[in-house]
Amino acid sequence: MTQLYRLLASPRLTIALLLLPIAGFFIYFFVLRYNIPWFDDFENIPYFLDRFLNAPSAGEAFAALVRPNNEHRVVYARLIVLGQYFLTGGLNFANLMLWGNAGLVLMFFLLFRALRQQERLSEKALVGLLPVPLLLFTAQSYIMTFTAIFSLQYLAIITLVMLTLFVLATDRPLYLAIALGLGLLSTFSMGNGLLLWPAGAVMLFSQRRWLGLGVWIGFGAISAYLYFLGYPVQQGNDEGFAYVIQHPLQTIAGFLIFAGSVFDVFPSLPEKFRFYLPFLAGLILMIGLVYWLFTTLFRSKKNSSFFEVFILGCLLFLLANIALIAFFRLRFYFGMALHIPYRIYALALWSVTSVLLFSRLSESMRVRVWPAVWFLFLGLNLFSYVTYLPHAVERRKQMQGLAYNQLHSEIGLGGSRNTELARYISNLTAMMRTRNWYHLPDPAITPDERLLTAPVSTTASTIPLRIEQRSDYVIVDGNEANYEVGLSTGIYLVMKSDRYTYLLFAPKNRPVTYAFWRVTPGFSAALPIDMMQPGRYRIGLFRTRPDQGVVQFGNQYINVP
Repeated sequence: MTQLYRLLASPRLTIALLLLPIAGFFIYFFVLRYNIPWFDDFENIPYFLDRFLNAPSAGEAFAALVRPNNEHRVVYARLIVLGQYFLTGGLNFANLMLWGNAGLVLMFFLLFRALRQQERLSEKALVGLLPVPLLLFTAQSYIMTFTAIFSLQYLAIITLVMLTLFVLATDRPLYLAIALGLGLLSTFSMGNGLLLWPAGAVMLFSQRRWLGLGVWIGFGAISAYLYFLGYPVQQGNDEGFAYVIQHPLQTIAGFLIFAGSVFDVFPSLPEKFRFYLPFLAGLILMIGLVYWLFTTLFRSKKNSSFFEVFILGCLLFLLANIALIAFFRLRFYFGMALHIPYRIYALALWSVTSVLLFSRLSESMRVRVWPAVWFLFLGLNLFSYVTYLPHAVERRKQMQGLAYNQLHSEIGLGGSRNTELARYISNLTAMMRTRNWYHLPDPAITPDERLLTAPVSTTASTIPLRIEQRSDYVIVDGNEANYEVGLSTGIYLVMKSDRYTYLLFAPKNRPVTYAFWRVTPGFSAALPIDMMQPGRYRIGLFRTRPDQGVVQFGNQYINVP
């Protein structure tokens, strides 16, 4: 291990090992990104922009900026939207995703700066940082990565809070003032930004900065009051408390599973088996963190270590967020403990913890332990790409198919047929097109999709499909033995009537086992009936290929009531 540690500590190699995961992540991002909005994007981006630009007064414009979306105010995300609009004159959802994911770089930099101050040497700090890019820059949180408002909300709030706490940890009046401003922005950028105030208060208490603590608590109270001023009715939080009281052990288990969800590396497993490894990882993590937090919080003397104070604040904020989700989301569905869009909280928690672990190891222990820690997270990072990359590719294709439906049938990117939400999204899409802010991709998938507008003709080569029509879904299965999904390859289920054509990407069947490499033939696609207008639909397949797309129809039909 001694020679391996010295090799990892070689400056040039260390920098290369730090930069490679970051470069790999952004290559992955640019290859799979798509300029397509989805669901919550519409209210927080085009709807907000329209209200802001057409506000009759400055007060109305400000109201549009701070208007809640469900239980969250999302000021930071909307400021980024405004910045993009004023710089470019339009909206690009792929670039908004890029800006949101750039927050990972800032998180990485803040942890480096903090560890460098602790170690006094940049070389040691770089070695201690080796696991961080492997944790932050991963495919695990692909839904957040490729959704504009998620990256500008879930990821951005962690970035903003870490920046706030980094500034707050410096014992200077000017830095306190800057931290108060950043804290106010964080509070109004997502509801859980309020958690930074108690985390910051604990930091100031540990530093025995009594005047700063009083100012921080007072300003935090004002921020919370302003946040809830004109706030909509809360969404069932009392039911969340009732659930915790009725299911205390289940809530604790959900908390530990969520904390250890970084090790949810077999998404193809049945859900109950997916919980085991994250639960064990979360339990081990919490035992170590509770011990460190207890010994750090209950010191008799003030804590003069910038690094420890900053890490303390970060850990408290992240743990509070994980607890909040365990308390108020698991009542809907226990599987939320492994919810992909929330995974960034666990990834950030393990990143901060890895840096803390390095700081607590003696030099002799680092030589023995740190190469193993790096190999553990290197394997986790690479394995996560192997198991999650296919899901990310399929999500991209699903979004392209939904964009085609929205483009041609005015429903697809949110809402069900003949509902206010569907009309709302359709109207906003038309508004963006009219004002030349944004146009849905056309073609949405490939130029060969024009074949879908041609009259239907039966093709002898059509593979027989198994069709199951339920009350709410149409499920279509195919047994194609060599079905492969790639960036330019895949199958879309086609449902075509006299008036409408709908597409749905057909995901590849996967074995329900840890043996993710096993090949299961065929595909299965489930389309909600409420996503289609009533009618008689002929079922076909649209095969996308790098050279040429092919449309095939058989003599199978479904009736949508």
